[in-house]
Amino acid sequence: MDSVFFPLVVNNHISVKAAAEISGYSLQYIRRLLRMEKLAGLKLGQVWLIEKSAFEDYLENVTQAAD
Repeated sequence: MDSVFFPLVVNNHISVKAAAEISGYSLQYIRRLLRMEKLAGLKLGQVWLIEKSAFEDYLENVTQAAD
Protein backbone atom coordinates (compact mmCIF):
# COMPACT_ATOMS: atom_id res chain seq x y z
CA MET A 1 0.00 0.00 0.00
CA ASP A 2 1.27 3.45 -0.81
CA SER A 3 2.07 5.68 2.09
CA VAL A 4 -0.95 7.72 3.12
CA PHE A 5 -0.69 11.10 4.82
CA PHE A 6 -2.30 11.02 8.26
CA PRO A 7 -3.04 14.41 9.79
CA LEU A 8 -2.78 14.79 13.53
CA VAL A 9 -0.80 11.65 14.29
CA VAL A 10 -0.18 11.45 18.04
CA ASN A 11 1.84 8.50 19.35
CA ASN A 12 0.90 6.54 16.21
CA HIS A 13 -2.82 7.21 16.72
CA ILE A 14 -5.19 9.28 14.60
CA SER A 15 -8.56 10.78 15.39
CA VAL A 16 -11.84 9.35 14.17
CA LYS A 17 -12.38 12.57 12.22
CA ALA A 18 -9.06 12.19 10.39
CA ALA A 19 -9.82 8.53 9.65
CA ALA A 20 -13.23 9.51 8.26
CA GLU A 21 -11.69 12.13 5.98
CA ILE A 22 -9.07 9.70 4.70
CA SER A 23 -11.40 6.74 4.15
CA GLY A 24 -14.65 8.43 3.21
CA TYR A 25 -16.47 6.48 5.93
CA SER A 26 -18.79 8.25 8.34
CA LEU A 27 -17.72 9.05 11.89
CA GLN A 28 -20.43 6.74 13.22
CA TYR A 29 -19.24 3.81 11.11
CA ILE A 30 -15.65 4.19 12.28
CA ARG A 31 -16.76 4.41 15.90
CA ARG A 32 -18.83 1.24 15.38
CA LEU A 33 -15.74 -0.56 14.02
CA LEU A 34 -13.85 0.51 17.13
CA ARG A 35 -16.61 -0.65 19.50
CA MET A 36 -16.83 -3.98 17.66
CA GLU A 37 -13.00 -4.26 17.91
CA LYS A 38 -12.60 -4.50 14.14
CA LEU A 39 -10.20 -1.56 14.47
CA ALA A 40 -7.61 -1.26 17.21
CA GLY A 41 -7.80 1.93 19.18
CA LEU A 42 -8.27 3.44 22.57
CA LYS A 43 -10.93 5.54 24.15
CA LEU A 44 -10.03 8.55 26.25
CA GLY A 45 -13.19 9.79 27.86
CA GLN A 46 -15.54 10.13 24.90
CA VAL A 47 -12.79 10.44 22.28
CA TRP A 48 -11.59 7.47 20.24
CA LEU A 49 -8.06 7.30 18.85
CA ILE A 50 -7.25 4.74 16.18
CA GLU A 51 -3.91 2.96 15.90
CA LYS A 52 -2.43 4.19 12.62
CA SER A 53 -1.07 0.79 11.59
CA ALA A 54 -4.39 -0.94 12.35
CA PHE A 55 -6.23 1.61 10.22
CA GLU A 56 -3.78 1.13 7.33
CA ASP A 57 -4.24 -2.65 7.59
CA TYR A 58 -8.02 -2.32 7.68
CA LEU A 59 -8.07 -0.12 4.58
CA GLU A 60 -5.74 -2.50 2.75
CA ASN A 61 -7.90 -5.52 3.64
CA VAL A 62 -11.08 -3.75 2.55
CA THR A 63 -9.47 -2.77 -0.74
CA GLN A 64 -8.34 -6.36 -1.39
CA ALA A 65 -11.78 -7.73 -0.49
CA ALA A 66 -13.42 -5.40 -3.01
CA ASP A 67 -11.22 -6.71 -5.84
